[in-house]
Amino acid sequence: MLPGTNATPDPLPDTSGHLSAWLGAMIHPHFTPDITLGHLLQALVVVTTVGGGIVGGYLSLRGDLDVQRAEFRVALAGHEARLNFAERVLDERRTEDRQFQAEMRAALDRVMQAIGGLRTELVQKQNRK
Repeated sequence: MLPGTNATPDPLPDTSGHLSAWLGAMIHPHFTPDITLGHLLQALVVVTTVGGGIVGGYLSLRGDLDVQRAEFRVALAGHEARLNFAERVLDERRTEDRQFQAEMRAALDRVMQAIGGLRTELVQKQNRK
């Protein structure tokens, strides 16, 4: 009798090629309700292995997420820096455009006043003649 089972090995199959009852016992084992220390150790090893795999997977995934989060923050900071730079350049351009427009208005005013002065001088010269 095999330990922990009711199965008893029969002799190996004969040379004629027929399957014996021994092979049948291997395919269809008979279990007993006995629980031994070996069974408990096997269960403990299986639970520990599965639990370790789950914990290891969780820690690995958490580490990967932390790395991706850090990479995302770096990329986001780079984009924000470029946006801030672009906004500052646009503000400077707007300020320069307004300043240019004000200068051109002032220059146009001076030109218009000079043209008006020339007209006045021409009219006065024509009146003198």
